[in-house]
Amino acid sequence: MSAYLQLKSKIPSSLPTVLAFIVLLVSCDNDEVNEVVSREGQTFVAGIADGLTTTVFEDGGEPISIPFSVGFTLNQSANATIALSLENAVYGVDFITEPDGSSGQISVSIPEGGNNPTLRLVPIVTEGIKDYTVTFEVAEVSGGLRLAQGSGVFTAAVEDQTKNLNVIAFTGFEEPTAGATNNYEADEGVEQINKDGLNSVDYVSIGGEMGFDFSYLPGEEGGEDTSLYWGVTNVLNEPDEWDLPFFQDGMQAYVASDADGLAEIVFDEITIAPDVEILLVTLSTFFVDASWEDSDEFDVFWRTSDGDELLLSFRGDENADMRDRPDGTGNVIENSWFTFNAFAQNIKTGSLVIQIGNNSGSELVFLDAIRIGVK
Repeated sequence: MSAYLQLKSKIPSSLPTVLAFIVLLVSCDNDEVNEVVSREGQTFVAGIADGLTTTVFEDGGEPISIPFSVGFTLNQSANATIALSLENAVYGVDFITEPDGSSGQISVSIPEGGNNPTLRLVPIVTEGIKDYTVTFEVAEVSGGLRLAQGSGVFTAAVEDQTKNLNVIAFTGFEEPTAGATNNYEADEGVEQINKDGLNSVDYVSIGGEMGFDFSYLPGEEGGEDTSLYWGVTNVLNEPDEWDLPFFQDGMQAYVASDADGLAEIVFDEITIAPDVEILLVTLSTFFVDASWEDSDEFDVFWRTSDGDELLLSFRGDENADMRDRPDGTGNVIENSWFTFNAFAQNIKTGSLVIQIGNNSGSELVFLDAIRIGVK
């Protein structure tokens, strides 16, 4: 997959102004200026046009050339020091530079007779999910160089490889019907079906969003329940006590509470081609602050013919908070939308499965913005 390159200039007149200034100095009849240039061999660094930004994907595999050059061929060797500023990046982990910039600065040597030194950023492909930026600014010049007036800052923006994935399945729960009461009357038994006027708990895809099916695990069914918040809901009919500021994607989401057992939502089976190297599941959750207990469950699986691979698992702890356990961060995920990314290791045809177990109407969790991407 090829990287893309996007250049934009916030101050497009900077570089032409600098170059025009150089030409003016060289062609000027002022003997004093000409004497300095010819005697000392000095010229000007064309510098970096302020406001230029290059954006690439991390897995593009190609270095980013930094637009730094010298206005004229040098009459003597020279050196320029380029300062690096990092945002959400670690040198040697996320990227390296040519020449080396591990100290936070790059020393660029230009030999006599040269005017186009090499200065590049090389992204390192990682499995981590993050974007980062590195800015380059000429801090100092020496030898046969003088810093151009107006030399600015160049920004290299590197986007995570997962943004370059092909989304092959998704749902924002916008297509299914949302019940007018935001309620669902569960039947005794395992399998559950849609009921007139109530939230859709099953959905057959019409070619856009993924379909899904709601049932209880055998032996874990909670029995008949007439006060269950479950299924596709919308912001227009949202009960006041929910107090959600918005849904993550569109006007609808999937709500679950008071399962009184262990329920699961199984999404449509997705065909994964044999040559796929990356399989990523992305979903957003909103856990309402409530009396979550240790016994409450929220698990996300990738289900294939080989069985279930656990992707995410949330539990209540001794402080009754829902926490993100898998990555060890202990981030409290209550009362806010959080987007989670999980890579499946068993990269083959399968289905996304979400299992939810809780026993209180106040223990609400909302699901939205589910994506399955491959590369």
